[in-house]
Amino acid sequence: MAREFGALLASKDHSEAALDVYLEWLSTRRFESEVVSALAVLLCTDESSMPSFELVADRISRPSILADILLQAVYGKGKVHGQWETAHSGESPSSFEAEKFFADHKSSHVPPILSHKIADLEIETGLPFMKQWAYEWHRLMEATDSPRSGYPYYFVDSILRQSGVHGQFSQRQCDVYRSAFLRTLACAVAHWGMPANSAALRALESLPLIRGLANLDPVDRPLWLSDIPEQCVESADETLEQLIRSLIVAGSGKLGMQPVSLKIPISTEIAEFGDLSVMALLVSSDFVPDLDNNASPFQRTMPWILPDGISAEGALEHEEISKFFVVGTAGKAAPVCLDLWPLPSGFWLNEYFQIGISLPGPYVFSGDTHISCKHGGIEIISGAGSVADWRIWHDHWTPLYAKDGATRCGTVTKLNQHEIAKAKNRHEMTLGWLVQLNIWQSKTDYGELELTSRREFFFD
Repeated sequence: MAREFGALLASKDHSEAALDVYLEWLSTRRFESEVVSALAVLLCTDESSMPSFELVADRISRPSILADILLQAVYGKGKVHGQWETAHSGESPSSFEAEKFFADHKSSHVPPILSHKIADLEIETGLPFMKQWAYEWHRLMEATDSPRSGYPYYFVDSILRQSGVHGQFSQRQCDVYRSAFLRTLACAVAHWGMPANSAALRALESLPLIRGLANLDPVDRPLWLSDIPEQCVESADETLEQLIRSLIVAGSGKLGMQPVSLKIPISTEIAEFGDLSVMALLVSSDFVPDLDNNASPFQRTMPWILPDGISAEGALEHEEISKFFVVGTAGKAAPVCLDLWPLPSGFWLNEYFQIGISLPGPYVFSGDTHISCKHGGIEIISGAGSVADWRIWHDHWTPLYAKDGATRCGTVTKLNQHEIAKAKNRHEMTLGWLVQLNIWQSKTDYGELELTSRREFFFD
């Protein structure tokens, strides 16, 4: 929606009306988090169509430190609204006690990371951050009369709900909790001497979107996948190796790019909740994986502190491959791809981080690597040009997902074959493939979904 409104602001036919609507909406917000969401729209707006700083800043009715961070990201250093230091309710009275609803839902309406950050601050300083968060929440509830809503079960079919299916939903309480979080930070700066830069760092946990990822366009499901993932489900008594080899060949094409990571939702005609993952590994010649281990030791993350704090563009730090080695029952291996985790990340795209933005680890390349976001996906640049790319598609997407699963997003990561060969030679390793097929099914109409996994490994 942010991208679509950004496009309206740039439209020849609708820009004037769109700007009027935007400014009116911005000026009437009752929550700090809503103002932040409105400013995030500008991350998706062409610079030539951007409303002036003065016009936007004038309409901000609920200032926050995060709003100022976004204003500077869009309009340049020093372009801030200010006044956020007083955007709080004062210190909580000694007699105040947090409501049970607040405590029960503080890690469900918003991600648990906010509670963790508040708890960490309380431990570090000895100051009542959690109580202040509850107090700010209470005052916002009084001022806005927001509904005390629980989990939105009405969006999930009753049978699926009983089966343990979850969903990604955002309700009004999300705004209450996030705004109270920002107001707590403002109070801490004003009354407890918290440095503003420290508050800004914590505030980024409520950033909706980061530049670059904001403009990603999901692609169509690749035609070369055909029905091979579904054939994998139906080949219960046969090895998956032949099917996966044909999948890798089909995806390699003529441009010298080869799939090294695949995460594919299974057709809903076969299984409503199911996926196939294919992962390339750099392995020693004697490697034997422990396939009986239920954990996924090769599913590793790559935290990436954004160079400018808000844009998914820039250099990746070099990592040694030894940091990612996994010892098998014999030999050792490391994943070719790591799941990129930008810091901050932007909670509007949580489903992408849930499935994983898998990019070749820096140790795959001999030179420096940079990330570049394009409309069609994410590219890794090394040397003279693009050496790897990541694409995502929505496969009959819904906000529902099974326990320990993800929503119906599919991804493919491709890597230049020359880079694969050079990595094998440099690390004196060969290529192997780890395949995992997950199907969630219930034994009865009303029973809980049970995960059945099948894993195979083979050398390239």
